[in-house]
Amino acid sequence: MSLEDYRRQIRKIIKANSWKKTPNVTLLESIKKIIEATDKWRRMYPNEVIVRNIVESIFYLIATTELLDGQDFNLDQIMSSIIGEKKYYDFTDKPDDIVWSFIAYESKPHIPYRRRPTASQ
Repeated sequence: MSLEDYRRQIRKIIKANSWKKTPNVTLLESIKKIIEATDKWRRMYPNEVIVRNIVESIFYLIATTELLDGQDFNLDQIMSSIIGEKKYYDFTDKPDDIVWSFIAYESKPHIPYRRRPTASQ
């Protein structure tokens, strides 16, 4: 399935649930899922659990584009363009310490950088 196919399916869900035109809510939900996935990765949860959070964030991101009334663009073309631009992209200019400091601060409870989940988590 293409992103446009997923978008059509998500549009049906939006209509069926009478979601309002509030893309900020779906965008914030996607951010929350990304932070949860990153936190679970840091806590060494099973990969399937982490990937599920990431895919859920994609669901909400596509829902956000739908709520923006973006009928004049094609998600598949946009994704192809992004992939072409990222061909030579690297993360050498991104300060890991700032990102991880934010994630560690936002995670409850605050725990060491990488740790396997315990029964209490």
